[in-house]
Amino acid sequence: MNSRMVTAIVRSASALILLPIYAYFLISDRFLGMAVLVVSVVVSLACLYEFYMMVRLRGRGDPFVIPGLIAGFFISCLMYVYAFGRVYGYARYIDLFNIVPFLALIALLLLFIGVAQILFRPINNAIDSLSSTVFGLLLIVVPYSHIILMRALPDGVFYIFVLHAVIMCNDTFAYFGGLLFGRHRIDLDVSPNKTWEGYFSGALFSIISIMVTLEVISIFFNRRLFEMWEAILLGLFLSLLGNLGDLLESAVKRDAEVKDSGTIIPGHGGMWDVFDALIFSFPFFYYYLKLKGI
Repeated sequence: MNSRMVTAIVRSASALILLPIYAYFLISDRFLGMAVLVVSVVVSLACLYEFYMMVRLRGRGDPFVIPGLIAGFFISCLMYVYAFGRVYGYARYIDLFNIVPFLALIALLLLFIGVAQILFRPINNAIDSLSSTVFGLLLIVVPYSHIILMRALPDGVFYIFVLHAVIMCNDTFAYFGGLLFGRHRIDLDVSPNKTWEGYFSGALFSIISIMVTLEVISIFFNRRLFEMWEAILLGLFLSLLGNLGDLLESAVKRDAEVKDSGTIIPGHGGMWDVFDALIFSFPFFYYYLKLKGI
């Protein structure tokens, strides 16, 4: 058995163990819906930490890790207050919520790290240190925290599972399609091992997965979320977004000269290795639902 097959088996075992726990937190309405807030905080901050560590490996900047993680925590909290305010009686805070709290949080973060840079850090690489601290929040925490906004939508948990089904099938079948049938490389510098066979395998099963998931939801929960033609287009679109998120993370890893973003999940690598495609997809899917009037 070659090393790639061993890795595939370990990946599958990790998924079978961790997926039910993750799914439970997404479904749970306990503690005023804070389970999804816990998911957002744990996943986004773990990914953000891995990003900061990769920036450090480049040797051209030293992000302000603690301030960045604190800011990331408050971004998820702000998302929660806005998303669940009317659901759980925080309505008096909703009228105050707009872009201003986010801008205020970023301004405070810039003030804090600016003072820290001046007092405690050398001038060298100041641009990299300051910009990577803030960019990590915009690249990872803000997009993924849209899971909180989506969970608060009517039937939000179903939309979340539709997105997860598409992205997971795209990632899984692109991996196995490339492993078993890959012959023609896409020839991308950020990920030279990706093949057209893997890409089309992922896209095909993305479409199949969204159609099957929607049918299951319709049969067992009496919800009709999308028309079939819309589901096919969404499957293709989300597959593309998932691949873009994966390639974006690959670009960062190549710059840092690492294979994985971390080692926290056996067979997968780091948290960002697992959630890269979802992080990139969440905001686009959420705003599509809002445009539909959901």
